[in-house]
Amino acid sequence: MSRVKGRGLQNVIGEDSEDDAFNDRSFDEWVKLADKPVAYLRVSTVKQEGTLDTQQGDVAKKAKSLRLKGIKYFAEQGSGKNNPDRPELTKMIEFAVEQKRKGKQPIVLLRDIQRFARDPWDVGHIYKYKPTVEDSLWTNDIPLLALNERLVTGTKNFSQESGDLLAPLFISIGGQEVTKGAKQSKAGVRAAAEEGVLSGTPINLYFKEPLNPLRELVRLLTVDGLTQQRIADIVGRSKSWVRDTKFKFSEIREKHSEGEKGFQDWLDVGDMVREMEKKHGARSGRLARRRMIAVGRKTSGYFARPWQYPTPTQDDLDEYFLNYTLYQPKRK
Repeated sequence: MSRVKGRGLQNVIGEDSEDDAFNDRSFDEWVKLADKPVAYLRVSTVKQEGTLDTQQGDVAKKAKSLRLKGIKYFAEQGSGKNNPDRPELTKMIEFAVEQKRKGKQPIVLLRDIQRFARDPWDVGHIYKYKPTVEDSLWTNDIPLLALNERLVTGTKNFSQESGDLLAPLFISIGGQEVTKGAKQSKAGVRAAAEEGVLSGTPINLYFKEPLNPLRELVRLLTVDGLTQQRIADIVGRSKSWVRDTKFKFSEIREKHSEGEKGFQDWLDVGDMVREMEKKHGARSGRLARRRMIAVGRKTSGYFARPWQYPTPTQDDLDEYFLNYTLYQPKRK
């Protein structure tokens, strides 16, 4: 959109005045008018494996119920909690604006409003001013639709007072709940750690793959002349995975009191749990069964810091699996 002659930045920002005669447009009305939906998915940290897939599944399910088709997804991992300058977010905005200028009516689908921003100030700033005022979603009448909350934001020419009020409110409440929950859980985390349970997604043992990439990496690291990129290609992982996993191997060998033997025991335990996953399913995720979740919980500390916890035996793993009710998170 070209700059209107004779209007400075101040006048562009002030275009939501009474002279524009706003029209109100609801969530359902935007859905009916949309012919180019885009979706934005985001995870703050790199450690939350599988979360983007869960988000996309949630968005796809709700979009299907709204009869929205042809959704283009933009997703990023490790975006940071309060970072307004995100590459995929910028690409999404640019794509949506481009479609609008081609005569389409895009809408931006979010699983929840906190995917767009985690700070109440950021949501308005990004929506109205990124990458510029003229090229923003707000100026080009492209609303945000938070599916979980059934919330829609107002645009330059279509108001939505309740959505504009609730969006920063939901974000603020969400942030307060996270902070409160973090404080309340510290004691529980410490107690769980003493029992060998650490929070977070369990280490991926790649039970669905014919060859275990962890074992393959150990073997390939002994072969002369292989570059990190070549190793990554062979095991089917990224260079960063090779780098980080090499560091993990070295850390175990250095910190474990039994050195190389401790590292080999760690690999052996991984093989045992991997075989259980092949037979009974994953230790985490929406489809994980409670028996395997118990195995994952009770081995999480060992897989993360084997130098701090006893090495589990097959008998231990069978105990966690068979008597899983004893190893579930304690309810308050």
